[in-house]
Amino acid sequence: MPAPRIPCVGAIITADGRILLIRRGHEPEAGRWSLPGGRIEAGETDQQALVREVREETGLEVVPGPLIGTVDRPRPDGGVLVIRDYAATVTGGTLAAGDDADDARWFRVRDLAGLALTTGLEEALNDWGVLRLYPSPALIAEATRRAGVIWLTVPGRDRPVPAWHIWRGPPGAAYLVTGPGEQPLPGLADATRVAVTVPSKDTGGGLVTWAARVHRVEPGSPEWDAVIGPLTAARLNAELDPGSATVYRLAPAPSAG
Repeated sequence: MPAPRIPCVGAIITADGRILLIRRGHEPEAGRWSLPGGRIEAGETDQQALVREVREETGLEVVPGPLIGTVDRPRPDGGVLVIRDYAATVTGGTLAAGDDADDARWFRVRDLAGLALTTGLEEALNDWGVLRLYPSPALIAEATRRAGVIWLTVPGRDRPVPAWHIWRGPPGAAYLVTGPGEQPLPGLADATRVAVTVPSKDTGGGLVTWAARVHRVEPGSPEWDAVIGPLTAARLNAELDPGSATVYRLAPAPSAG
């Protein structure tokens, strides 16, 4: 009989040159540091399981990003954990270990070599390039400015939505518009933070993902006057109605923690 394969998810959460790890409280590999994550429960999507597991183990709220990699890890009982590791961005909460985690901390990359990590974790993160993917403000600005479309992941919603935008700076922010006759951006009006994924033109996957503070631009304000013209010009095939449009600024923000 083939070994049972158990679907799991893990969260790769990075911010300011650090990565979030939890110390496992139970076997296998109790006492070693690993990514937050766990089994997918019946009826859950990968994204729902990831959000739940991170909340239970770290106290933080996250929005899932793109799939980074998949690994198989054998269990002592003969089963195989099939772990799909996703990027994730913190949007709230307070860091506190819980559930299966004895501890939860941020670590700088240079500190990982001295940690007791779970089997194969450092090798996988290196193979996937994760330990080099800390987007600088310059990378965020350049990638987002060049992208025709960005993808927004709003807390509480499973699926990211595409959004056309303009980039203005310094200091730099993405501006986008919604409203009657404009692109629908469900949930954005109630969000304080979202995850922004800039797609790669070469591969179609995520080039860079960054956390953004959401701010509604007040009609008639100096900021509104500065961006409504460029937004209207960017419409190309249709006129933007300033009277019915809602404009949002998405400004890069460090993840909570």
